[in-house]
Amino acid sequence: MRVIELDSWPRREHFHLYSEMEFPHVGICTQVDITDLWVNRARADASPTITLVYVITKAANRVPELRQRIRGGQVVEHDVVHPLITVLGSDDLFGVTPLTYDPSFATFAANARESIAKAKESPSLTEFPHDQEGKIEKDDLLSMTVMPRLAFTGFSLTRRPRVDSIPLMALGKVQVEGDHNLLPFFVNFHHALADGVHIARFVEYFEGEARELANSFG
Repeated sequence: MRVIELDSWPRREHFHLYSEMEFPHVGICTQVDITDLWVNRARADASPTITLVYVITKAANRVPELRQRIRGGQVVEHDVVHPLITVLGSDDLFGVTPLTYDPSFATFAANARESIAKAKESPSLTEFPHDQEGKIEKDDLLSMTVMPRLAFTGFSLTRRPRVDSIPLMALGKVQVEGDHNLLPFFVNFHHALADGVHIARFVEYFEGEARELANSFG
């Protein structure tokens, strides 16, 4: 992790502008083409959630702006960020569980299966990155809401407090359109750290990483 020197940071003007706004977050909803990944994943019997979370996290780690976080008056950039995902347990109650990102899909998947299985047995919100007063205790995360039963064209998510700069993401039900499999995908980010161009780059990486993993499944 490194601390960004604000005085020499090219983004300093944008940072100061958007940091002063009451609601400095931006949400973008799009569709991501995961056709090859979805077909090859099914043939390989790989978990859809684990597969998508891996690809998203790998792509996000390629974008420095999605690894940056606001801490008080400072901006830090993590070397790597990890997914925190929702898991549905019994009685339709969800919990959250952190997963450890690993560049190796096999390693990531094995660890994720174990963590998700435990979370399903006893869903809990104790891993949520905020305490009861809204203080952020851990921020090297990508917060993901997994909703495989619902397709969407718009989305919003709650945030607290205003300085929360952890990117929020939502994954919906994959839609078939002709020969394409499209994932409804939402991302919410702090505008002091990133712009639309960075999210567009992230989605491009997402689709590229999806094709690469699809090829590895054969």
